[in-house]
Amino acid sequence: MLNISSDQDLALSPAIGFSDPLHVYFLVGMSGRESRKALFRLLSRREILDNVLASDIVFEILDARIPEYLRNRFLERVAMNNGKRLVLVLNKSDLVPRSVISEWINYYRDRGLECIATSASTGDIRAVKRILREAGREIMASFFGAPKVGKSSLVNTLKGKKSATVSRYPGTPGYTKGIQVYRIYRNVYIIDTPGSLPIDADRLEMIIRTRPPEKIENPLGIAIELIERIERIMPGSIERAYGVSGKPLEILEVLAIKRGWILRGSGEPNIEEAAREIIRSYLDGRIRFYTKPDHMDIISKA
Repeated sequence: MLNISSDQDLALSPAIGFSDPLHVYFLVGMSGRESRKALFRLLSRREILDNVLASDIVFEILDARIPEYLRNRFLERVAMNNGKRLVLVLNKSDLVPRSVISEWINYYRDRGLECIATSASTGDIRAVKRILREAGREIMASFFGAPKVGKSSLVNTLKGKKSATVSRYPGTPGYTKGIQVYRIYRNVYIIDTPGSLPIDADRLEMIIRTRPPEKIENPLGIAIELIERIERIMPGSIERAYGVSGKPLEILEVLAIKRGWILRGSGEPNIEEAAREIIRSYLDGRIRFYTKPDHMDIISKA
C-alpha cells in the first residue's frame, strides 16, 4: 500500500500511468483522511491489466439503473485493445422497466458494445451462463464492477452456492477483498475481482459506494445532492417512495419526523439519520429511479 502522509490528498491525477503496480484508484477530490476511510479494497490499473490479459472474456458489471455513471472506460479500452471479448452486463435489471433495458442494450450495441441484462438478486443470470457455455473450450472469464452493483451476488449465483457472505453495503464484511478464481464448469474458470472505480467516475457515486452510509462524512450534503439528482432525472421519485415532497432539506426534516428520528435534548428532527436513509434506499433500489439513454444530456450535467 502507498505510504501516505496524514495531510496528503489521495486524489489521483489522470496523467499517472498504469505501469505502477501501487497505483490504486482513490477518491477524486477527497481529503486524505476521508479517502483512506474508503479504501476497503480497490483495484489498481496494473491489477486490471493483468487480469484482463489472463481472460478470454471480460464481464463489466453495471447497475442497470445508472450504467453510464459507473462504466470503467480504462477497463474497456484494455479489453478491446488486447482482443478480449468485452460484455457489458446490466445487473439489477429487475429494478428497471424492460423497455428501458432494451433501450440501453440497443444504445450500447449501436456503439459496437456487446450488452446483456441480468438480475442476480432474482437468480436470473441466464445470459451470462449462455455466453460461458457456448465457448466450447477451456476459457477464463473475469468479472469487474464498481462496489454495490451486485457483482459478487452474480458470481455466487454462478458458483451455485453462497460460499462467501455478500454484504449489503460497501466497506463491510462480505465484500470481495482479493482476487479469487473459481471453476464453475468443467472447462470454465472465472475471476472475481474487488471493486474497481475509474478515476473519472461520478463523484457522488464514488462516495456512497465506497463506504457504509454510517461512515459517510457529511451525509446531509450527500443526500441533498442525491435528492436533487434523482428529482432532476425522474421528478416525483422521492414523493412516490416516502409520500414527502418539497426542497431536499424539507424532505429530510419531514421524513425524520415521520420516522420518529428526533434528537435528544433539542427535540429537533435528526436529519442526518434521514439523510442516511435516503442513501440506503437509493442503493437498495427502494427509491424507484433509473436513467435512460435519452437522459444523456442530463446525466452529463448531473
